[in-house]
Amino acid sequence: MVTRIQSPRTKRLRHKRKRRNRFTWTAIVLCGILLYGVASFTGSLSDTEPELSSGRTVQVYNMDTEQLMTLDLEQYLTGVVAAEMPASFSEEALKAQAVAARTFTVSRMEHPSPNVTALDSRAQLSTSPETCQAWISVEEQERRWGKQYKAYHRKIVQAVAETAGEVLRYDGALIEPLYHASCGGGRTEDAAEVWGNARPYLVSVECNHPADPHTGQKVTMTLQDMTQRLGVTGAVPAGSFGDFMQLVASTASNRVKTLRVGGQEFSGAALRSALGLKSSLISWTVSGDKITFTTNGYGHGVGLCQYGANYYAEQGDSYAQILARYYPGTQLSKE
Repeated sequence: MVTRIQSPRTKRLRHKRKRRNRFTWTAIVLCGILLYGVASFTGSLSDTEPELSSGRTVQVYNMDTEQLMTLDLEQYLTGVVAAEMPASFSEEALKAQAVAARTFTVSRMEHPSPNVTALDSRAQLSTSPETCQAWISVEEQERRWGKQYKAYHRKIVQAVAETAGEVLRYDGALIEPLYHASCGGGRTEDAAEVWGNARPYLVSVECNHPADPHTGQKVTMTLQDMTQRLGVTGAVPAGSFGDFMQLVASTASNRVKTLRVGGQEFSGAALRSALGLKSSLISWTVSGDKITFTTNGYGHGVGLCQYGANYYAEQGDSYAQILARYYPGTQLSKE
């Protein structure tokens, strides 16, 4: 073993080299961290939502401003999906909604409703959910969603972009893609039971989604108020309400098909509309001069059930599988 004897000057030089080497490695590490941070920041800036441009425009009458809007078809759909389905829902459910909304839109672009052209002869759709589809602007989305706006908006744009141009057809023709918030769990409704117009793809299908915010909703009113809303004349007989109001027939999904009140018959749809009920999947109890209706679900129950779509998306179904469930026999295709 050889022992090296170092002079004081040599020791000082070696010490300086060690300090310089430690500084160099520290600088390298700090530069690496800085570069990683810049890269991450740049990545977040580039993580923008996809641009939507179909090359087709749609003429939409805005019910709030009473003005006609000219919008790109795909950009219009983001406002529809934002208005029609909770943005918190799963991506596959939002995609299914986007396809249904696009199918409805393209159909109305080809054949506008007289209810819409009465507002403006150039209009193809309106923002009225009663006659067309609901729609909200970007500003309204930001107001509703607050801090969640950016994430929710990007999520919806992505759903529209990933289904760009896709519509539903049956035997080559665009379908009537009816949808509703919640069927109440169990089964959706057959279009023929509600409106008398049968569609092979708008039939009752199994939908076993769990309870949602529209389960067990109660509406209480006086018996007199109920008869007035229904246009039934005459007083309600004391102690014999069971004869005065009778369920005549139920649908296959257990909704009210026909109800007799004071000798007059009402469809489930007419009853729901006149009494302001969320659904025709109802039961009722009478106490004194008051009646309480308990409803399950929200809407007519025909076609795609939005809460059901979200449930099946959470179970792993794709948007194509969800659409095939609620619109049996239809095919996904490009416009």
